[in-house]
Amino acid sequence: MRTKKYLKIDKETELKLYNFIETSNKPRAKKRALAIVMSNNKNTVQEIAEKLNVNQDAVYDWLIKFTNHGIKGLMDKPIPGRPKKLKIEHKKDIKEVLKKSS
Repeated sequence: MRTKKYLKIDKETELKLYNFIETSNKPRAKKRALAIVMSNNKNTVQEIAEKLNVNQDAVYDWLIKFTNHGIKGLMDKPIPGRPKKLKIEHKKDIKEVLKKSS
């Protein structure tokens, strides 16, 4: 993969990536998707890494994962560990109390 200059994707996939970038609430995956689009637009790995402020090896990894798994390959893997105890409803209540107290 490192010998390939650019990743070429079809129009349909490109549109899916643009849609994902606009609608996703996952900033890290959006950055990875943007790297794929940039590669398709003939930006080199070095240019992509500089523009996104990441290491070139990370960009290579993203290109490989996208090639092998599509958009799913750009998503974060689940983080192991104990599940959160604080429920979303409680989080909202805490925010309201903190807003009132300041």
